[in-house]
Amino acid sequence: MACILVIDDDAAIRGMFARALRPLGDIEEANGGAPALRRLSARKFDLVVLDLHMPLVDGFCVLESLSTKGGLNRDTPVFVVTADESHEARIRALRSHAIFLLTKPVHLATLMSLAESALKKAAARATPTPPAPVDRLPFDRSPPDRAKKD
Repeated sequence: MACILVIDDDAAIRGMFARALRPLGDIEEANGGAPALRRLSARKFDLVVLDLHMPLVDGFCVLESLSTKGGLNRDTPVFVVTADESHEARIRALRSHAIFLLTKPVHLATLMSLAESALKKAAARATPTPPAPVDRLPFDRSPPDRAKKD
């Protein structure tokens, strides 16, 4: 089951996103950037939903930390959900680590659909491809078996 981290300083919005995403997996919530960074350093998440403008440690700091420090969640997809409609915020977020930037108010069906798609893609990348069948072992120098024709 997927593990999703929802980060927003507004408890009502955080709860709404958590309830909407719950069918997709286990949900953890963080009420700001500092608690989010602690969670991100302690556990691997399959998806992060992040607000940009929060007191003290904002979403840009979280994005920068994910993209520069690496760690458990370096490759975790991040959806930024913000009321900031500025072109500068969009560019800055997408250049950092975000794969989507959604403007509040967000249609929950859109968030669910994008999240489900991102989780499926991540699961497909994580599933190892089985090796192709091999007729002979690499160290076997004998010629391949050939049926004798009479």
